Amino acid sequence: MKSTLSVLLVILVSVQGFQIDMFSKHHIPNRNIMEIMMQIESQLASGGPFDTINTMLQGFRTSVTSEQIAHDDLYARQKNECDSETAFRRGQIQDASKILSASTNQLNLCSFQRQKAKAEFGMTEDQLTMNQQHLSLIQEVRKTEQYNFNQMAVIFQDALRVIDESVYLAKKFSVGDASLIELADATGQMMQHSVSLKRTGSYAAVLASLARMSLAEQVSSADVDRLIQLLQTLRNNIEDAYNQFTAENNQAIVLYNNQKERIDKNIARLEKSKTRLEDQITDLNGCVATQTAISQAASNKKQRNQKLLDDATALCTTFNSEYENASAARRQELVLLSEVERLVEKRQNEIK
Repeated sequence: MKSTLSVLLVILVSVQGFQIDMFSKHHIPNRNIMEIMMQIESQLASGGPFDTINTMLQGFRTSVTSEQIAHDDLYARQKNECDSETAFRRGQIQDASKILSASTNQLNLCSFQRQKAKAEFGMTEDQLTMNQQHLSLIQEVRKTEQYNFNQMAVIFQDALRVIDESVYLAKKFSVGDASLIELADATGQMMQHSVSLKRTGSYAAVLASLARMSLAEQVSSADVDRLIQLLQTLRNNIEDAYNQFTAENNQAIVLYNNQKERIDKNIARLEKSKTRLEDQITDLNGCVATQTAISQAASNKKQRNQKLLDDATALCTTFNSEYENASAARRQELVLLSEVERLVEKRQNEIK
């Protein structure tokens, strides 16, 4: 019988050594199956009572079973904690992924709208500058035109004055109240007016008549009447030209005012658009900054929870491995124990 137990001890423990060794690495039980088998072999050799041997075997079985029950309970709690942690981290990752996706879409939209608004803002500024430059140009042109009109108006008015004075002197000359010299004095001014007004043709007849009268030894009343008629005709022509010149200037003023009003409206509209776009760009800058922060926070949350999930998965895998190895070791202990119990029972029957 001693020989049988010794052989069993060597063969079974050798075969199952790996599982028992794994068990001893993860748990520190207050038992050793090899010691128990050696004690039983000693008891059998010395003829010890079987009740003591059976008590030893039963105590060993109870220890293994109790330890397995405790480990089962611990494993169940660990598994629940692992499942809970895994579900929580996956939920956190899923939430972060949804937020990241939504914020990224919103960020892309705000960025696109901001780029579009900036481009529109640039075009609006260019159009505003062009309209302001155009307004300055027409204002400068109108200023120059009005200055030229005022200058020419003075010349027209002075020309009409000189003609009226010449008519007056011619009439006085016809009754002997003025001299030919007084009448001829207006010739120089008329010549200047003809050049300034660019109407030498209109003045030619009058100037020729005055020249003939100044050279004549005697001026007839017919010559004077002819001069008065030429002066009145010249006055009508100059007055018509002045009226036309004034009408053209008034029409230019109307055109200027209409053009200025249209440009002013464009400038007001563009300035309003510019203000609106500035506000829009400011809002979109805020949107980009906010969504960037949200995306970054969501990305960080996702990475952080992914790492925690990976760590938890690795730890739970270790728990599972330890549980399987320890449970396998205990099963082998019970296999050995059952074999020892069978041999002890056989020995007990032989003695009976």
